[in-house]
Amino acid sequence: MNYLAHIYLADHGSEKLLLGNFLGDFVRKSEEPAYEDTIRQGIHMHRKIDSFTDSHPIFLISRRRVSDLNRRYAGVLVDMFYDHFLAKNWQGYSGIHLEKYVHSFYEVLNRNITILPGKLKRIMPYLTEENWLLNYREISGIEQAVNNIARRFAHSRRPMNQPIMELINNYEGLENDFRAFFPQAVDYANQLIQMIEDEEIYR
Repeated sequence: MNYLAHIYLADHGSEKLLLGNFLGDFVRKSEEPAYEDTIRQGIHMHRKIDSFTDSHPIFLISRRRVSDLNRRYAGVLVDMFYDHFLAKNWQGYSGIHLEKYVHSFYEVLNRNITILPGKLKRIMPYLTEENWLLNYREISGIEQAVNNIARRFAHSRRPMNQPIMELINNYEGLENDFRAFFPQAVDYANQLIQMIEDEEIYR
């Protein structure tokens, strides 16, 4: 799961839990003690959702759709492509317009700017001013996102090769995979949130 999916799956009324889910890609385990309990629970929820996703049979089908040219990066690419399909089909999952939803999330980040990890603070101007989360709904927006990732691996032995073509060449199949997978991810996230809430009740 990528940024937009993690935000959506964690959005059940707790700003700190939501924030923790987003921080999951930015906070090392050694840095977790610096955060309050609910944020740490969000970080752990993020990692459990990633494990659920990475081992899910439908996600594995999506990975196999990626060509040999980019198979090494299949998991990263499918994460991004699933965010595209979530953004594209947003009205089927949320009663809040995507523009308003992502703006509200940017406000969450700004309200908590003092506790954000340095890496996140560095990308925030690009995230918000270029409106990454909203632009994921367009192929051009997700292309920019995967190209940003591709630049990190440009000097590796096996760099990404035209990664957006993996989406274009497998568009219908990947979208069908996402539609089948995502309700199960929602159910799993709801179970995790219920466990967190039950723990709070009995603590």
